Amino acid sequence: MPLDAFSPSATIIGSLTGGVTSVDRILVNRSGQAQAQAAKSIQNLFASRIDGALANLGASNSTAISEQLLRDQSHLISRKERVNQAIGVISQALDQFDYLKNHIDYLQEQITDLENGDITAAELSVDWDNKLRKINQLARVASESIKDGSAYYQKNLINSSSRSNFSTQTLFAPYNSAGDTLQVDGVYLGTDYYITEDSSGDFWNSDTAFLNLEDDVGTLTEYSDYPDTATGQSDTVTDLTLNSYDASTGAIDFDLSGGGNITGVVSGGGLALLDAWVYGDFDSGHADYATNLQNAKDALDAAEGLVLTTQAEFLNDRATLQSRASVFDAQIGGISSQVAALIEDI
Repeated sequence: MPLDAFSPSATIIGSLTGGVTSVDRILVNRSGQAQAQAAKSIQNLFASRIDGALANLGASNSTAISEQLLRDQSHLISRKERVNQAIGVISQALDQFDYLKNHIDYLQEQITDLENGDITAAELSVDWDNKLRKINQLARVASESIKDGSAYYQKNLINSSSRSNFSTQTLFAPYNSAGDTLQVDGVYLGTDYYITEDSSGDFWNSDTAFLNLEDDVGTLTEYSDYPDTATGQSDTVTDLTLNSYDASTGAIDFDLSGGGNITGVVSGGGLALLDAWVYGDFDSGHADYATNLQNAKDALDAAEGLVLTTQAEFLNDRATLQSRASVFDAQIGGISSQVAALIEDI
């Protein structure tokens, strides 16, 4: 028998099991459990860190996407605001059209009354020139304020700031999110004219349609360089004498009250309704009375046609912009839904 069999620590069970006692097993098992628990703790720690990293990555990606969407939405909102401003400008112009047509209709009726003997030529002349003034007032009030960046500007599609070329403003409005624009060209619907003198090339300008009061009488003034240099020669329009006016060419011949004779070419702007004196003050005793009256009728017909055509164009432009505003609304709302969905997922 081995000597260790007589060891005080040895037991029969220990001998039978090769020296491995229950105490030994407990120690071994506890050591294995500790290792397993440590491994599991490490595994859990790494898993937690990985889950956290993945969550942070997802949140970061979602945040970047949502921020880009919000930038796109802000861009669309800005473009929609500009569309609404453009709609306001067009609407402000359209608000004047019925009044413009009423003034033209009124003058047409007045000519009929003159032919029927219901009013005198002098009465029509005064009424005519006053209507020109009222027409220009309507053109001026069609102005609407719009914002561009941090500044505000006045935009008017039916007025002109130039009395030499009658130029108008142009409106550019956003058409889509890609940056395309809709161009709306202004049309001068006030009335103006000037005369270029044949001999000197001087510029004759009337202020009849720009007076403030009905009782004011217009003046025709000569300029060697408009608007800076007046020659000093002028005459009230009621003292001018028309000799002839060819509406097809613009050629005009008239006398000043002091006896001077002027020949030149009339250039009309906007509705191109001229002062009453250019139609011979509608005097039936004028040699060209029938021609003068027909010139006035033709001018009114042309003016009415321009107003109606422009009105149709502006109505179409406004309808187009209103439809584009609806498209922008849908796009803006769609982005809001996308951002909301991303926020829920984070």
